[in-house]
Amino acid sequence: MWSTWLLPLTLLSSGSIPEEKIKHQPKSGNVSRELHRNVEFTIEEVLLLNRNFVDYLAVIDGQAIQDVLDRQCANKMRQLAVAYLERQWIGLEWFDSWGKLPSGMYHGNGFALGNVDQCRAIEHTRMQHCTFVGAFPSNMAPMLSGLCIPHSCNPDFAQQLYGEYLSTQGVFLVQMFQQDLLCIRDEVVYFDGAMITATVVSATIALFVLCSTVYELSILALKRKIDPLFSSFSLLANVRSILHLVPRVKNAQSSMIDCAHGIRSLSMIWIIVLHVHGMLNNVPWENNPAREEYLRSFVASVLHYSGMLAVDTFFVLSGMLVAMSMLRELDKKGKINPLMLYLHRYIRITAPLAALILFVVSFAAYMGEGVFWKTNIEFLKQGCIANWWSALLHIQNYVDPQNMCLPWTWYLSVDMQLYIISPALIYPLWRYGKRVLFAIGGLAVLSMACVLTTFLINEFRLSLFAPVIDVRMYTLTYYATHARMAVWLWGLAFGYLLHKTKETGVNLPKRYWIAGWVACFVLLGLIIFSNYQFHSTDVDDFSFVIDAFYEPLSRSVFGLCVMWIILACVNGKGGLLDEFLGASIWQPLSRLSFNMYLLHILLLVMASVAPSKTSSYFSVIDTFYRIWGAIGLTTSVTLLWSAIFEVPFGTLDKLLLRS
Repeated sequence: MWSTWLLPLTLLSSGSIPEEKIKHQPKSGNVSRELHRNVEFTIEEVLLLNRNFVDYLAVIDGQAIQDVLDRQCANKMRQLAVAYLERQWIGLEWFDSWGKLPSGMYHGNGFALGNVDQCRAIEHTRMQHCTFVGAFPSNMAPMLSGLCIPHSCNPDFAQQLYGEYLSTQGVFLVQMFQQDLLCIRDEVVYFDGAMITATVVSATIALFVLCSTVYELSILALKRKIDPLFSSFSLLANVRSILHLVPRVKNAQSSMIDCAHGIRSLSMIWIIVLHVHGMLNNVPWENNPAREEYLRSFVASVLHYSGMLAVDTFFVLSGMLVAMSMLRELDKKGKINPLMLYLHRYIRITAPLAALILFVVSFAAYMGEGVFWKTNIEFLKQGCIANWWSALLHIQNYVDPQNMCLPWTWYLSVDMQLYIISPALIYPLWRYGKRVLFAIGGLAVLSMACVLTTFLINEFRLSLFAPVIDVRMYTLTYYATHARMAVWLWGLAFGYLLHKTKETGVNLPKRYWIAGWVACFVLLGLIIFSNYQFHSTDVDDFSFVIDAFYEPLSRSVFGLCVMWIILACVNGKGGLLDEFLGASIWQPLSRLSFNMYLLHILLLVMASVAPSKTSSYFSVIDTFYRIWGAIGLTTSVTLLWSAIFEVPFGTLDKLLLRS
């Protein structure tokens, strides 16, 4: 669902563009726009489209243009067109860098992006590469055409000029974004408030990291005792703490749920796989039908659509761990300090989030370039400029859910809000016992009923291939805390069960354990198969009522299966699965999972979508190559991000506040 913001590629892949996106151009002679719609464009006409634009530019009357800069632009374009017609090298290379006829236009390929690097490397003149979208009055796919224009040209004027030409050919210019967002040019770094703040903060943090690391190395060389306060920002110490492996000791009473590390790590990997598949919608594919065919397959269903349930694993683990930690605190002290708990939690999750927001609104725009670089970064930047405060207060899922700062961080808002209400549920649970579980279960059922009712009233459909995808489905039932709290509440109740049975364990007859495992795998298989059916079956073939019941039930049932796996592993009934999930090797990835979630989509955008300068060819093996690349890149960057922005503030929190 994060892939819905790059509209042009999604619309081009289907060969349809909303009517309101078509820019109405002047008519040519007496030929009306409706008549143009009845003309069937041929490949030969498309082939000559940009070539004839050169002739159009060669005779353009620059003196008729009032604006001085636009007149200079038109004259420069005319000079380049004349140079091409006279077979001068600069003119030949200029036109050679343009987008021409894309292969397979009748097969959904509308990408003629040209050669960006060639355009900008033309000697003796500064050039910019701009992409324009033209819609044909036929069933032919719309075309993204890349043109090379002088750097001094205003992108809006170039758009006007090209649009007027296209209208004479029966083609209509489409305005999906501001034209300057689709132009690659030499950018001037603007030191606005965000850039100055980011520069000062980055320099300060870098100085802390350098001094702290040097301090630790010096103390180690002198073989003296290290002061944790002065080494809190040490890169060496923080990376070491993240990568540290705690040996697993079986049959020992411990507060650590070993299998939770493996479950959390695999869930984070599943989320990355999910979003890699989602980002495929925004890559310019030459063979887009092959991508759509793959996304309807069973393998894609397991990796992609079912991956949307992976976030519910985090809700289960969050509710479980919150309950266990607070109940231990209550057993030990008989009370808890909610304000201090909120402060510790806020510092832990907000420090790396604030750093990421600051990066997006400042440095990100200058970290690379591509045909879709500006459109993606600008989308993220504008959301953060408008709603950075609600993101840092963790309320953005209610404040402006359709324009969130870093949309995928809705989870942080939901998790923080649930954490805030947790003492009001856990203290009565500790004080009055299992009777409170009925109230918690009732709240969970009410949350599920809310989702069910919302689906029924609005007739929402889950399939991503539905003719119309109502974005309200996400704001009302996906981002809202009251709609997502059921699984977290089940996890909270489960944490109470684990806390009460930590000494004795859960003693069940062997047949019950076997029945539980069979039921768990059957239910998981049913959920995955149902997801496949939702996305491979035409939505007209079944009622929206099925979607309404499936959405809340599938998430709760999936959460219950996760809880069963943890229960079995904790009580020594997990077998080989417990050995796998409880292996110490998962611990570093588990510690990084929060920051991996925070960073992975931005890294996907910057590494896979935004830097595209030409079209790509889809294949399944390429998809898996992107998956492994995304996992490796996310893990590597997250290791440094966590060591610089998460661990130091956690250390300072323990040293200064908790004392």
